[in-house]
Amino acid sequence: MELENRETLRILVIDASSSEAEALLNVYRDAGYPTRAQHIISMDDLDEALSCDQKWDLMLFSNAELPEGVLIQDMLEKVEQQGRDIPSIALSEHPEDDMPELLKQGIRSVVPSDNDELLLLTSDREVSDLHTRRNYRRMSVALNESEKQRRNLLNDQVDAIVYVAGGKIRYSNPAFNEMVGLDANDNLAGKPFADLIAQNDRKDVSEFLINIEDSGQALAAIQCPLVRKGDNEIPVRVIVSPTSFEGTYTLSLLVRSHDDNVETASDKQEIEAVRPDTETHLFDKKQFSNQLDVAVQRVVSGRDKFALLCITLDSLRELHAKSGKRISQPVYREVSRRLGLSLLEHKAGSWNGDCFMALIQTGDEKSVQELSGQVLHDVAGQVVELEGQEIPVQLSIGAVMINDACSDTQTLLVRAKHTAVVSQKKGGGCLSFYKKRRISAVSSVEKHLAGMVSQALQKNNFKLFYQPIISLKGSTEKHFDIQLRMRDVRGREHESTCFRSKLDKSTLWSKVDRWQVIQAGKELLDSMQNKKNVRLFFHLGGNAFQEKDFLPWMSVAFKAAGIPNSAIVIEMSEQNIVRFHKEAPKFFETVRGMGFHTGVSEFGCSLKPMETIEPFNLDYVKLDPSFTKDLTKEDEGKELKDMIKVLADKGQKVIVPEVKSAVEMAPLWHTGVDFIQGDFVQEPSSDLDLGFEGDF
Repeated sequence: MELENRETLRILVIDASSSEAEALLNVYRDAGYPTRAQHIISMDDLDEALSCDQKWDLMLFSNAELPEGVLIQDMLEKVEQQGRDIPSIALSEHPEDDMPELLKQGIRSVVPSDNDELLLLTSDREVSDLHTRRNYRRMSVALNESEKQRRNLLNDQVDAIVYVAGGKIRYSNPAFNEMVGLDANDNLAGKPFADLIAQNDRKDVSEFLINIEDSGQALAAIQCPLVRKGDNEIPVRVIVSPTSFEGTYTLSLLVRSHDDNVETASDKQEIEAVRPDTETHLFDKKQFSNQLDVAVQRVVSGRDKFALLCITLDSLRELHAKSGKRISQPVYREVSRRLGLSLLEHKAGSWNGDCFMALIQTGDEKSVQELSGQVLHDVAGQVVELEGQEIPVQLSIGAVMINDACSDTQTLLVRAKHTAVVSQKKGGGCLSFYKKRRISAVSSVEKHLAGMVSQALQKNNFKLFYQPIISLKGSTEKHFDIQLRMRDVRGREHESTCFRSKLDKSTLWSKVDRWQVIQAGKELLDSMQNKKNVRLFFHLGGNAFQEKDFLPWMSVAFKAAGIPNSAIVIEMSEQNIVRFHKEAPKFFETVRGMGFHTGVSEFGCSLKPMETIEPFNLDYVKLDPSFTKDLTKEDEGKELKDMIKVLADKGQKVIVPEVKSAVEMAPLWHTGVDFIQGDFVQEPSSDLDLGFEGDF
């Protein structure tokens, strides 16, 4: 689902009105973003926000409703002076007129005040660019540290090593310097490598290295004499392999003394280690991974263009299940042989099981199509004859064009495999190209989700699950969270938390709420009668704040099912309490008057969370799951611990949801939290297990 697993957005909102600022945050929360925000109405507020350790992701300026005395340019200059990288978006009632001046002041993007969809799309782009910049800075630091460590290792190497790019030395270690009669600490960087080769071999060696650099060959070797200081020559054997040095594609030369014309055993092994299988002409998995690394380096440096192909032998698994290894293995070997011959001019490797990989030296999709057609003809065009049987061969091919934006080989491999599966789903025997999935526009997502929910209601494709909420302080009651899942037309289940925030303020979600109440009444008719020590958490949508007859109807429905109102906790999300802040006081008063307990979920994402719930004296506060995720980060959930302390001081019962691992669980013991909930403790069940122990 599109709304799942969003990263927390940390936003500075510069607006004169706190209610307008909250409305802006709701735009992001409706799109599935957990938020942490600070309302800025003065330069002092900005100083305070920037002085903390918090990394902010966005600054939102309401150009028409700026706080008194606040100038956009002054605030942006303050951010720049402190060296902070925070993208800024201005909301304007007249964007076309205001844009030139706002951009001059330093605003990165200008969005119409009434266009929430464009605001989200712009924010996605700005935050994505911000993450790219942050990642670049992290990688730069890591690269510098890695280069330092590599220099230290190279300096301690016994073997002579020199890095060469474009015919010039980038680095030489002390062992190489001493080999050519120089001081160990001499710096040869920038000098032509050919100057260290004997005059008669200088041209041949230079051309050899240029050819290796141009071709991207994974490993090669050459014998030649080096000239030592004093014009003495020493015969050496040079093993050449591609690498990168200080972010640049480079050749690594391992130089060893070579007193005769016989290859040493170690030299032979190193060369053999990069040669493909002599029978199939395919590399093994490790060899092909090395070839892919080199290809990516060359593409990123602008030296070459490549496409990665994943080729699957679709019929192999069925053949193995039907006839066993006696038939499947000879067929696999024959297909490997045919494939190796068909891709002889390229680089192909056996990967695993029924999967092969190939590197095609082209950046043109048409060339990939032509080559794939030839592969399908050469390999699958004829049956395999074995023990009197004619066994058909079917291949599926997935292709990924490698470009200079690709640096992660693992991502390329995953994309190629997924694209091969696309070809399989088309019936096999064809080629598919990887296409980046496009995220639907916000409005179309909402319409799509509404259609899915309506269909699920019609076909009864919703299901309730019950997850225990565990007390860490001991409790006489047993607490359970009632969770809703929807099954789509393809049979996949989706938790309502993935799409609820987009729809639960609409009248459609009122039908979902009623379905939950009726279904729970049916399922719990027998088990809940006369159970006074059970608490069931029901999450209702925002429309319940406005629907006057819903609460009376719900009370009657529970009574008919034999479920006492005192066993029910009516839970509303923080964002809906903010959205319906005028209706909320009367709603919670009515809920309490009927004997229900009260709670808030997804808490902690509004501008002033404590002020949001203070008027209602709620029984339970369930924090937003984004706080739980922070437990695995460096500060081990400092925000969560601070939030729990503030709530505990006010006497609130606090629930931490979605605890999924021991790493998340460990820090919670000492926070003072009342309850925890999550798959690490107990996964949701389709039955209400009243025998489950409610505390640790």
